[in-house]
Amino acid sequence: MKNLKLLILITTILLLTTCSKDDANEPSSIEIGNYKFNFQSTFTLEEYQGIDSYAGKINVSEISLSFDYGWYTRPAENLSVDEYLVTEKEINGHYRQIVKPLNSEANFTRIYLFKISDSIENPHGYNSLTISTNNLNTIEQGMIIAVFSNVEIIE
Repeated sequence: MKNLKLLILITTILLLTTCSKDDANEPSSIEIGNYKFNFQSTFTLEEYQGIDSYAGKINVSEISLSFDYGWYTRPAENLSVDEYLVTEKEINGHYRQIVKPLNSEANFTRIYLFKISDSIENPHGYNSLTISTNNLNTIEQGMIIAVFSNVEIIE
């Protein structure tokens, strides 16, 4: 009986230590400036040396999003209503613009964010964030739009 208990214990320990987690299904959060994005799977942050801003990419398998956080990012303007759906909203004192292309594989998907009080205090120099991607299929676009729509403000 003692040997059976020892065998069960050793087998259990081996199973627990050799099983690997499927990281692709684990949710991940990425923070850039005052903003936290909660992805459904493991995205990685790749930072670049920006000249005047914090820049880089957020990646997972086939999806790559470019970001730029600094003074010189601006909202998308004058987009064709035949090609894009643009939503603008104020969230906890921050402006959010989401650009959703009607054809996700041909056009860019984008979010633009900034703190409204910063833009009022210094209209010629305030930090804002732009994240964009393109060539998404419909499912990927839905996931990215959901992440953009649920951005958390960090103060």
